[in-house]
Amino acid sequence: MNEFRLFAHGEAFDVDTFLASTTLRPDYVWRRGDQRRYSCVESRHPTSGVEFQLGDGLTVPFLEQEEIAVAYMKAHRDQLRALAQSPGAESFILGLQYQTAFESSVIGFALGPSTWLMWHCLDIGCRPVYYITLSRRPDEDL
Repeated sequence: MNEFRLFAHGEAFDVDTFLASTTLRPDYVWRRGDQRRYSCVESRHPTSGVEFQLGDGLTVPFLEQEEIAVAYMKAHRDQLRALAQSPGAESFILGLQYQTAFESSVIGFALGPSTWLMWHCLDIGCRPVYYITLSRRPDEDL
């Protein structure tokens, strides 16, 4: 699943009021009670929200995702700040996707936003979240 996106949602978020007041056009909009998009069983959204796809997190290199996200936040600064302040928008997240394969001896790593990305996230009022997919490289000794 592609997690390279910017989204805001909340139980009391009035999506229609937000959409009427902005020039932003989300890639996906949901309302509380709507069927979930990727659910294979009956599952309803507990919140209302908007989502902006920033690219394909499965193929766009991680550092390039940061560059794309900063450019998007700069280009839409005022509208995104208004989204962060929208009544009922309780959660506003920038999702970045990181996939990697490790040698079997690696047991962990650290990952965090660049100063530039963090500055823009704080400026518009969102928080960066990293979706990480790990896989192990096959042991060559076996």
